[in-house]
Order: sequence, then C-alpha cells, then structure tokens
Amino acid sequence: MNWFALSCVTALTQAVKDTFLKRSMAALDATTAMIGYCLSASVFLWLAVAAGPPVALVAPFWTCLAVGGVLGGVTYWLYGLALKAGDLSLTLPMLAFTPLFLLVTSPLTLGEFPEPGGLCGIALVVAGAYVLNLRERKSGVLGPIKALWTRRGPRLMLAVAAIWSIGANLDKLGLRASSPLFWGAAVYTATFLALLGPRLVKKARAGRRLPGLPPWPVAVAGLLEAIGIVCQMHALPLTQVSYVIAVKRLSIVFGVLLGALVLREPDLAHRLPGALLMVAGVFFIAVFG
Repeated sequence: MNWFALSCVTALTQAVKDTFLKRSMAALDATTAMIGYCLSASVFLWLAVAAGPPVALVAPFWTCLAVGGVLGGVTYWLYGLALKAGDLSLTLPMLAFTPLFLLVTSPLTLGEFPEPGGLCGIALVVAGAYVLNLRERKSGVLGPIKALWTRRGPRLMLAVAAIWSIGANLDKLGLRASSPLFWGAAVYTATFLALLGPRLVKKARAGRRLPGLPPWPVAVAGLLEAIGIVCQMHALPLTQVSYVIAVKRLSIVFGVLLGALVLREPDLAHRLPGALLMVAGVFFIAVFG
C-alpha cells in the first residue's frame, strides 16, 4: 500500500476508536479509560512485532522512547479529558490544528520546510473552526473563536494538537532508530507506564484496589489504534510527516459523522461544514505548505 492509502486507514480507525472511547467514558473516568486503551494497543502491537523479523536498535532509540513516553502520557491524559468533557464533533476537529503547529516544529526537528502556500491552508483551518462554532455568533462576531477557549473539551484538544506536532516528528526519528512496528509497540508501552505510574501511587496512598483489565469497548479501541498506528508508522518513512498527518485528519470528518449518527450529537448542519473546511485546510497545507 502507498502512504495515502495507509493514512486513510489510519483516519478511519481513529474515528471509530474515538467513538468507542467516548461511549466507554459514560462508566469510566477519563484517565482509567486511557490507561486501558494504551495497554490494549501496546499488547496488540507487541503481538505484531513478535510475528515479524528481529529488530536492531540504534543509539537514539532510547532517548526518543523516554521523551515519547512522557509526551504520550501527558497527551493521552489530556485527550481523555477532552473526549469526556465535550462532544466528539466539537473536540476532534481541534486536531486539525496539528499541521499548523507542524509548520513550526517540522523545520526545527526534521528540516522539512513549508512553502508560503501553507498560509492559505491556515486560513481555511481557522475559518472551519469559526463555522464549527457558528451558533456562538449570538455572543458577537468573535463568539465562535472565543468558544475554542471557553469550552473545556476543544481547549484541551488544542493542547493535544500542539503536543502531537512534536510527537509526530519524534515518531519519525524513533522508527528510523528501530522499525515502524517496534517503535509503535514501544512508545505505547511507555505511554501506558507514564499514565499508570501516577495512578498507582495515588491508589497506593489511598489504600484502594488497583485497576483490573479494561472493559471490551476500551480493548476494541486499543485494537483499532494498533491497526491505525501500524499503518501510520509505515506511511511516515514514505513521505513528509505533514502529508501523513494531513490525510490522517480525515478522521475529523468521520468523527463528526459518527458523533451525530451513533452518539446523537446535535448541530450537524454547522459542525460538518466546519470540519470539512478544516480538513480542506489541512490538505492545502500538505500540498502547498
């Protein structure tokens, strides 16, 4: 498969797994759900690694893994809080801002410099975010923009997008030092440990029981993430990071549709056009940025 097809598979699995995670959070707190999710993803990824050839690690691997684990722990903690706090169709579109942040982080970390045309893509993403919150016009012309900061879910997901703009570049460095499958398994294991550590300390101090195995919706979300991450890690060496992440953001459109169809979230008339504009901006950045 080429990088575009691999990235499309990643986009679809991302949207479906977010739907499973959102539904599971009706009965779980966000951090517990994300711990189970990262555990499930890492188990499935290690099974894929075991079925493949041996991997030779080079020196930068352990440094990348240590940084990736810490970033992953922070990112997925925020990701879980964002999903629990807001509608899927309002929080997921904030991930469209990742390529905007990549316009800054990719030149600094990988030497991948954007073209001036990327500014048009930025304008489309901002316009999409405005349309997404168009109902807030009642609070003034700037109401839809202010909604990005006043609503907890979108605000937290914006922070996730910023951190992922660094993490996507780190992924490319990590898989160069190992292999796509091995890096995916290792970084999700490190993320799981980064999330689990503080939770274990907190429960031990309170004398409470440790968490058990994740419920099946969380386990399915982990399986879908494993499939998606395998595809993403194989796509990254084939093209620029920003291209892969741009196509991956089709998950925004899929997520808005699933939010309306499965979770019965309102206001599809504004949220879908806004999401489409944001994804168009992402593609524009990928092609001309």
